[in-house]
Amino acid sequence: MLFKKEHKKMILNGTKTATRRIWKRPMVKEGGIYKCKLKMLSKKHFAKIKVISLYKEDLCDMDDSDAKKEGYKTLGEFIDIWRKINGSWDSNQKVSVIEFEVVSHSVHNTHSEDKR
Repeated sequence: MLFKKEHKKMILNGTKTATRRIWKRPMVKEGGIYKCKLKMLSKKHFAKIKVISLYKEDLCDMDDSDAKKEGYKTLGEFIDIWRKINGSWDSNQKVSVIEFEVVSHSVHNTHSEDKR
């Protein structure tokens, strides 16, 4: 799964345990283990995660506790980041919610990958 570089530390330290994606169909499965990457074609990954829950939800159904699972202090902070990443915030947007846990950190996890 692809993540922004600012999410790497949050995933590795356990403050980000969920992600929301605009997918027409699920790209992961509950129970599946996936490599976390910063670049699509890169063979390098910084962690492996296990999907523990997968469901659909409207963005308007989020609250501060959901924002905390995303690694942010408040829903407002999450909305600001969502806009930065996705261009806009449509509260009626249906998204896939992927809740996960880190099962391993990459032994090749170096800071040099962050600088690219």
